[in-house]
Amino acid sequence: MTNRTDYNGWTNRETWLINLHFEPSTQGDLDFIKETLEQEVEAIQESIAYGNFFSDFINLGKINWYELQNHVEENYEEE
Repeated sequence: MTNRTDYNGWTNRETWLINLHFEPSTQGDLDFIKETLEQEVEAIQESIAYGNFFSDFINLGKINWYELQNHVEENYEEE
């Protein structure tokens, strides 16, 4: 996999946003963030009032969880 840095040093805006707003420092943090976001987005999408409105702001499918995991391993977790 090629490590692209297209958005503020990250592969894309979505991945950068996760690091910016959640600042994960462990694999557990990443697991919690991913699970919570998936549940929240699903609940929002099921709402008639909001529908797919929020998908215009962030596409969870574009988040590079592998890149975030590497970032956590390199910068926070001890070997």
